Amino acid sequence: MYLSRISLDPERTTGMEQWAVMGRAVRKAVDPDPDSDARALWARLSPTILVISSDTAPAWGKIPGALSVTYLPMPRYGEGETIRWELITAPTGQKQVEPTDEKPRSRGKRVPLPESEFDDWLDHKLEGALQIESATWKRLGGRPARYHFTGTAIVKDSDELQDLSLDGIGAGLATGAGLLLTSPLDPR
Repeated sequence: MYLSRISLDPERTTGMEQWAVMGRAVRKAVDPDPDSDARALWARLSPTILVISSDTAPAWGKIPGALSVTYLPMPRYGEGETIRWELITAPTGQKQVEPTDEKPRSRGKRVPLPESEFDDWLDHKLEGALQIESATWKRLGGRPARYHFTGTAIVKDSDELQDLSLDGIGAGLATGAGLLLTSPLDPR
């Protein structure tokens, strides 16, 4: 696994502020074969910072406006350790749809959750891996609306936390949502 922090020149990333455009650029940088199933999660943390978690080292020079890259180790934590966490995602839930003759087995529709349900949503999504101590969020925009979550948590299961970090959380994984970033609460 590779965790890459790419510095960007915002003046050379024209069009890259659109999540779908950035997603295509990241996908090409990580794996130029569109039929492969290489895994890549990414988040643009600011106009100058892009973070990518991927199976292969990204060819960061293929990302418009990329200036440099720093490869970071995937952090591992022990059970009971308090950490900082960060997540950009679009919290959604399943709205039940009544079956019709055309769709007798309707699965429902994904709908954005109201902010009043975010604490329960986070608890459910991070259940087993983390016990949330604090959580704050800021709306970023988009459809469905994306939010930047930050907080502290206690590690309940290190392997489960690693799986969440590798698989992503919530909707919009291909377009810059779902990447769970963690760091020690106290610098080691």
